[in-house]
Amino acid sequence: MGGGSGLEIERKYLLAGVLAEADLAALGARPVRIEQVYLRTEDDWVLRVRRIDAQGAVRHVLTRKRELSGIVRQELETDLTAEEYGRLLADADPARRVIRKTRHVIPYGSWTLELDVFSEPPGLVLLEVELDDATEVPELPPAIAALVVREVSTETAYMNHHLALRPIPAPATRAGAPAAPSQR
Repeated sequence: MGGGSGLEIERKYLLAGVLAEADLAALGARPVRIEQVYLRTEDDWVLRVRRIDAQGAVRHVLTRKRELSGIVRQELETDLTAEEYGRLLADADPARRVIRKTRHVIPYGSWTLELDVFSEPPGLVLLEVELDDATEVPELPPAIAALVVREVSTETAYMNHHLALRPIPAPATRAGAPAAPSQR
């Protein structure tokens, strides 16, 4: 990546679950642990920092991203030092939680599949495939295709910056007291 800029053309799929470790290994999957924090921004760009741990090799990346059309986004990436990453965390958007996931990187044909298993938010499994052209539809390994619920490429609810939104807090009650039941 380092200093990369350009277009990101990506299809995203919601999966019903994750493959067994043996199936991931058979596909040549490499696990990468990702922690991403969204930063405050006042324009149409999404700004995030990532800590990427690929089996002990740690990188820090700043990404600016904005939607252009459909599954096409403009993306600008810059490698950071650990110190720069730490300083940028002070500008984290308080309305968004940290996203934590294990990304299983799978080479398949001419594509690189990125199977994301989220620990925060828990239970979510998404597959991302970067493409050269927005009309391209990737072929998926049968074991992964069997888990596809649907394509969610343009569904806002499955964009990482939206997943990071904190849930709306429950109504305030007295400390330790449950909320009163509604009256009819």
